[in-house]
Amino acid sequence: MDIKKPQNPVYEAVAKQITELIKSGELQQGDKLPSERNLAEKFKVSRSSVREAIKALIHKNLVESKRGDGTYICAHIDADIIEAFTEAFADQKKRLSDIFQFRKVIEPQIAGLAAISIDDETLNRMKIIVCNQEIRIRSGKDTGDLDAEFHLEIAKASGNSIFPDMMEALSKIIKESRSQSLQNTTRKQKSITAHFDLLKAFENHDSALAQKIMRQHIEEIESAATGSDSL
Repeated sequence: MDIKKPQNPVYEAVAKQITELIKSGELQQGDKLPSERNLAEKFKVSRSSVREAIKALIHKNLVESKRGDGTYICAHIDADIIEAFTEAFADQKKRLSDIFQFRKVIEPQIAGLAAISIDDETLNRMKIIVCNQEIRIRSGKDTGDLDAEFHLEIAKASGNSIFPDMMEALSKIIKESRSQSLQNTTRKQKSITAHFDLLKAFENHDSALAQKIMRQHIEEIESAATGSDSL
């Protein structure tokens, strides 16, 4: 079976690709899926992404896990279920796009204000956050909480009390664009590089540069998350 590399390096894309193979008949009802390791190698994604994809497919009753034997395509699948599942992925992609659009509108302006009013104490806290983020990346650990903390510090540094309140209130929504399933190697590296560049702009109190870097930062992680960037 020749499984093509998905265009989106996230678990939704893996699940969608498997669903399309079922829909096309390339994967038959009752067939056993390749191992988690083999799927990860074929799709060029992490095993955790494959694991999450399989969980999503199990939840939708498209595949079933047999303890000690592997994962199988369910023997009786309604065509309407497959169609509905495919449409659900389209909705998720639209929501992710909306989140990034929101971030591109709001966060560059916040970064620009932060560059003007940031103090040394705040800047030092942000440096510690970014250094800890780099350590975790090298260890292959999740950095989503540190990323959120860094961006919240920027909002606080803006000097406007509304911005940090707004960022915290919207944290659950924005968290979707930072989920572990979207954290591929490209995205993590681009994120840490942008954070170091932002620190330099803040040190120099360069508002225009901070805005530019923040916008590019969000555009780059959007590309990495949605698959328009390569792994």
